[in-house]
Amino acid sequence: MNQDSGNTTLAKRRHDLLLATVQEFISTAEPVGSAQIVARHQLGVRAAMVRNLMAELEDGGFLRQPHTSAGRVPTEKAYRYYVDNLAAGARIGFEDRAQIELHYSSAARDLSAILRDTPRLLSLLTGQAALVMSPRLEASILEQVNFVRLREKQVLAVFIAEKGSVQNRVVDTERDHSQDELDRMARYLNESLEGRTLDEACKWIAAQLKEERARYDHFMHDALALGEAISHYAGHVDLYVEGGLQALEQPEFADRGKMRELLRALEDKSALLELLERSLTRDGLTVSIGSENYDPRLASLSVVAASYVSGSTALGSLAIVGPLRMEYDRVIPLVEYTARAISRLMDH
Repeated sequence: MNQDSGNTTLAKRRHDLLLATVQEFISTAEPVGSAQIVARHQLGVRAAMVRNLMAELEDGGFLRQPHTSAGRVPTEKAYRYYVDNLAAGARIGFEDRAQIELHYSSAARDLSAILRDTPRLLSLLTGQAALVMSPRLEASILEQVNFVRLREKQVLAVFIAEKGSVQNRVVDTERDHSQDELDRMARYLNESLEGRTLDEACKWIAAQLKEERARYDHFMHDALALGEAISHYAGHVDLYVEGGLQALEQPEFADRGKMRELLRALEDKSALLELLERSLTRDGLTVSIGSENYDPRLASLSVVAASYVSGSTALGSLAIVGPLRMEYDRVIPLVEYTARAISRLMDH
């Protein structure tokens, strides 16, 4: 902020006023005036001083005035300051925590079903659009490989990853194999790949196929060739999206242009997956505000995302997508807490 090094009191007043103005605008969606601030916030200054401070904050790029006679509204710079100085340290409310704990309390529920239902829960709690990506299979531990003979020169390859994720692929083979041979191939791969992630398994199989022994050892070559089917699933990720219509009830989306931007962004699954993948590259929580988003279609939106993990490995992530005027002090701890709840399920 445009702080004077010799005037820390004024700097603090600007700080307090900016946070109060952002909070008011988030609450009302209306330009914020000096009288409103004086009436609702104990800042220890008169309305005239508030007007002067607001003018200084406007000069600093934190506030803007839509009309000459109107109050002021926060800019992206103000929201970033608000998130960095207040919302990032907020704690989840009791009711939100209870709802999340209830959602993840049933150990008998299938993990994929829980993940599919998570964006619905987040959307109901926030009134915003919510996204959840399924675990990246390449980061999952491969628990078991099975091969089933379907007919001559055709095999069903079954790969079971941790948490019970099962992937099947029909593979056409160069030679016909009995079920007994396929069982021996599966045992060979299970022993060789024990404890490896799917990504590590793919790399190991590719390296072994280049070894000279694989050229003359038909059993080894054929087992590895069947195992290569893993690579078809290592990069597979599902995306679950809920709450697009709920989000449209926010005042910002009364503007048809902004409404279309949101709907187009939520319809592009590949772009949304890239958004969530990007949140896996950093530790913990990410908050992207407006133009901070790499996708220009999200330039008028904010994204709060967090990854869920197993051990030290990030498996997937979840996010809330909404207007810049997002209730950050509620959404941020809610997203963080939900990510931790999913992480606990991953480690059970």
